Amino acid sequence: KMKKQGKSKNAIQRALKAGKKGASKARPGFEGKVTPAVLDTIIEFFQRHRGSVLGLTGAGVSVPSGIPDYRGTNGTYRVHGSYTPILHHELVSQHASRQRYWARSFFGIRPAFKAEPNPIHRAFASLESHNYLSGLITQNVDGLHLQAGSCNILELHGTLKQVKCLSCGVKESRDGFQQRLEELNPEWVEFGQEMAQSGEEPKRRPDGDVDLPSNLQYGSFVYPKCHHCLTGDYMPTVVFFGGSVPDKVREQSYRMVDDASAMLVCGTSLSTFSAYRLVKRAREQGKEVAILNFGQTRGDGDATMKLETTAEDVLPPVAAQLAAETP
Repeated sequence: KMKKQGKSKNAIQRALKAGKKGASKARPGFEGKVTPAVLDTIIEFFQRHRGSVLGLTGAGVSVPSGIPDYRGTNGTYRVHGSYTPILHHELVSQHASRQRYWARSFFGIRPAFKAEPNPIHRAFASLESHNYLSGLITQNVDGLHLQAGSCNILELHGTLKQVKCLSCGVKESRDGFQQRLEELNPEWVEFGQEMAQSGEEPKRRPDGDVDLPSNLQYGSFVYPKCHHCLTGDYMPTVVFFGGSVPDKVREQSYRMVDDASAMLVCGTSLSTFSAYRLVKRAREQGKEVAILNFGQTRGDGDATMKLETTAEDVLPPVAAQLAAETP
């Protein structure tokens, strides 16, 4: 058994080292200057709709926390044009796809859980606590808005913090599931430790997994069955590409749009229809929609205001000034 584990570890090591070539540089910061007039525009937007602005965020707000996005300047799709995410139907129906996903997540989940909220997350929490924001819908699955202190929040695409049995529906913490993965895959644990010590850790993905080389074989990776029904397979409680937002979540997102008088969109290209339809719903109701994003979005034609900049340049100073003005 030890000889087999050694061969497996060596195969992992060779593949990962071969895949290190072509690593990308860090995402460059936006060099455009944010003027006082720009900040005043957003401040006035919040003052006009005080207590009734709904926030809608995407992967871009977590980039400063070290979590990569998909379509940003240094996003996964731009840097790795051949990258293909695991699709929902593959994960629920194919053993090989589950091995591939859990092996990649095995290395990526610990760093993802160590990520800390950044000034954008804290700005949203401040805007809510000072009664400028009615609530927040996020497409992110990292839980950083909750860590920052946001309360009335809907995680539109779920959370990485839990896994769910596809057969009986029982849920388990992702941390507990990781411990079981580590017990079943000691050779992968050992090599992960070696990578961390050498600084050769693989590139992280937005969904809590990592970029492993295409020639890496996942056949030796073992994932556990459900501890409750003993036969079911697990998947994270997130909406994968090709999957659908649960009905209850979709209806709640509609209610949050209906109850707001305006929407602020930050750090998202709105490429997924589950997010874009909320912007369309708000505009169909005649509500203001402000988009704060560096780069084109699907909703640019619907927006009543578009600021071509990053949220980290605007939202923290805006939230600080509004907080200072609040009795």
